Amino acid sequence: MTVDKRKLEILALATGSTALTWILNHHLGLGPIVANGLIGVLAAFLMPGALAGVAYTSSFVGMSSLAVLPSLMLALMGGLFAGLVIITTTEIYAGIGGKGGTTAAAAALVTRAISGFLG
Repeated sequence: MTVDKRKLEILALATGSTALTWILNHHLGLGPIVANGLIGVLAAFLMPGALAGVAYTSSFVGMSSLAVLPSLMLALMGGLFAGLVIITTTEIYAGIGGKGGTTAAAAALVTRAISGFLG
C-alpha cells in the first residue's frame, strides 16, 4: 500500500473523529448517541461526501464504552485502525451496506485485544 496525501487525510480524520466522539461521550457526558450525532452532522456540513463518511464511520468507534476503550489513547488507536480498515477495504466493499458499523466494531475489538496483550 502506497502512502499518499488522501490516505493520510483519511487516517488523520478517522483518528480525530474517534477521539472527538470519545471525548464528547465520556468527558463531556453527552453519551454515545448524541456524540456520534454531533460528529455526523458536523461532518456532513463541513466535508465532502467521502470524507464525511470517514468521519461518521470512525465516530462509531468513539461510541465504545469505557469497558472497551477506557482511555483517550486507546480511542486514538481505535481511530487509527478504523482509518486503516477504511483505506484497505474501500474498493472491496463499495456499495455494500453495514460496512461502517462493521469497520468500527472491528477497529474497537482489535484495539481492545491489543490493549489486553499490553497490560
